[in-house]
Amino acid sequence: MASPAKKKTTKNFPTFDAELNETICDAYNNADLTLTLKLGFRQINPAGGAASGTYHDYGDATETARNIVKWTPGSWSRWKTNFVSSAQRYWHGKFWLINNFPVLEFEDKGVKYRHNVYCRFKIIGADAATGTHHHVIDVVRLAGSETFFGSHSTLYDSRDTVSTHKKTDSAGNKIMQRAHVHEIGHLLGLGHSAEGTSACPTSGDTNASACYGSSDSEMNSVMGGGMTLRASHAYAWRMAIAAMTGKGTIRKPSDNRSWAALANMLGTSYSEADFTSNDWEAMTKRHYPRTEAEVTANAAITRRPSR
Repeated sequence: MASPAKKKTTKNFPTFDAELNETICDAYNNADLTLTLKLGFRQINPAGGAASGTYHDYGDATETARNIVKWTPGSWSRWKTNFVSSAQRYWHGKFWLINNFPVLEFEDKGVKYRHNVYCRFKIIGADAATGTHHHVIDVVRLAGSETFFGSHSTLYDSRDTVSTHKKTDSAGNKIMQRAHVHEIGHLLGLGHSAEGTSACPTSGDTNASACYGSSDSEMNSVMGGGMTLRASHAYAWRMAIAAMTGKGTIRKPSDNRSWAALANMLGTSYSEADFTSNDWEAMTKRHYPRTEAEVTANAAITRRPSR
């Protein structure tokens, strides 16, 4: 039987677009799975065209009002450029998904391989009034007197790209975070690091401090108060490849994600019954494509000799 043709496959999900590129596969290169977020940014300015004013934390009139100033064309352009480039750089190219299924196979120099999946990430940022977007993000420009603003996944402030002291670990060390990469994690379907534990409410306000973690590991996570990226954060790529191939699970209890949250991310055309009980395991170190014998032996090929 001839080896399946190498190809590019695209699929548009409600909360991101995905492209699986198999044309680059050989004994040393896996397929690329690129998730693309299209973000529309919208300025929040002081009322009535004033140069300064106030805006409430989390956009909630019952929360504290913070001092804000009007965006200028230059400050707005610089903020968008910095946000897109730094958030994309943080999430791009950090994971490899291990292929344990009889799919995505190809031949190279007469040897049959099963490729793994390299996780790429792209952000397309534009003004909300231009084009179509997966998410629209409101952004306030904080006055110089402010040191805090309550952000969430679709409401940011001008300092969210700046490293800020969020937590303190058990040894008294400061845990720093650039909040915008945390918020991108939410747009990729991730909850806070302690969601699903007894410390965090099972419903209601998952922005409670305990949901960001109490152990050093939880607090240092990018989905806690830090900047540490872990294999478990490859969630969106795992869900996308499972949906695109029909192989792999879309939910495990350890993911702490409800079916409603997944349906919002992947679309309601999928159901839990569509997928098998196996998984695309995420790694944070490169793994090379494997031969059938290597797959059968459950070998982890992290080095491929030249031939």
